[in-house]
Amino acid sequence: MKRRNDVGTGRFFRDQTYHHALLRALNQVVTHGADISEVLQASTHMRSGDEQNWYAQWSALAERNVLRAEAVHNARSRGEALLRAHTYYTRAQFFLPPTDPKRPAAYRRCRDLFYAALQTLGTGYERIAVPYLENHLDAVYYPAPHPASEVLIVFHGGYDTIVEELYFFLAAEANSRGFSVLTFDGPGQGQPLRDQGLRFTHEWEKPTSAVLDAFTAAHGPPEKVVLVGLSLGGCLAPRAAAFEPRIDGVVSYGVLFDMHSALLDRTPSILRMLRRLGCDGLVDALARRGAAFDPGVRWGLANAEWTLGSVGLSGMLDAAKSYTLSDVAERIHQDVLILAGTEDQFIPLGQVERYRESLINARSVTTRVYDRASGGQEHSQLGAPTLWQADFFDWVAEKFG
Repeated sequence: MKRRNDVGTGRFFRDQTYHHALLRALNQVVTHGADISEVLQASTHMRSGDEQNWYAQWSALAERNVLRAEAVHNARSRGEALLRAHTYYTRAQFFLPPTDPKRPAAYRRCRDLFYAALQTLGTGYERIAVPYLENHLDAVYYPAPHPASEVLIVFHGGYDTIVEELYFFLAAEANSRGFSVLTFDGPGQGQPLRDQGLRFTHEWEKPTSAVLDAFTAAHGPPEKVVLVGLSLGGCLAPRAAAFEPRIDGVVSYGVLFDMHSALLDRTPSILRMLRRLGCDGLVDALARRGAAFDPGVRWGLANAEWTLGSVGLSGMLDAAKSYTLSDVAERIHQDVLILAGTEDQFIPLGQVERYRESLINARSVTTRVYDRASGGQEHSQLGAPTLWQADFFDWVAEKFG
């Protein structure tokens, strides 16, 4: 009788923020950026809400893989161990406060390991420093080893990504299907944020156009361009497409029509009422108190201060108002693909329909919504990369041949 009640939970932590962050590591298994058992074993020593413990466990796992890479003779085995070490250092630094001195060190370590892995594996790539205002952006180009399409996939992340992890999200699988991929970190992401202090801009067409200009100068104009934006990038990419005619198709990989309304939807009603009354100081004080008990709130506010330049919940909500498609969606004339999960903890599902209804001039609009039974219910379909990728590559073939 006991065995009938012995069922899986489907979760790693009760806390959704930490569950999602661990699932993000396992998302890389299919592209050799993680291994299941060692991640699960390490998770038994992790405590949700404890940023230092999280860092210690992931960094220790990363270094074990570095030692493994040094011990093996086979180049592929060595390269894959370095890929795993990269992923684990990427996870290690994720929850650390931006001011923690371990964070930049872990970031540099994860980047170095990534490029060492690609070189060891013989994976073709080209790093491009993209001129942008008085600074530069980081781009990485992965030419298809066996080209089967003239479509160039341009891929960027969102609120908390670095350009190197985009290889695991899409570039590796796209290369295996004959697609060349150009990835980049824009303002508010990766190296531009950490080393140059560049914060997010809602005018994402500016960094996107700069990246396309730099690529075209080196490689000539692509035949077709499909722009893919991950998470917050699901708002930024269509914003860029509204102003950049060189883009032929745009994918919101994680639909986000309006950041401000998405945040409000997740804000307790008492805080929304206090905002309406103009009591921002009290709103921020209560949010700080909530952050002491809720790891997701604590991380979200700290990351907003770092990447958006906002202060407190009220500042975050104000900064988010610029990140909307409501005033530019009618300018989108491309083919559009929208991907969403039914249990996305960041973006309400209702934003899908708002987005669709606003695309009055798009050449076509295709929507895929993934439920729990499919395994794609999480934000960015974490843990189910083959699910959304199958739909994505079919869509590219249908629209662009």
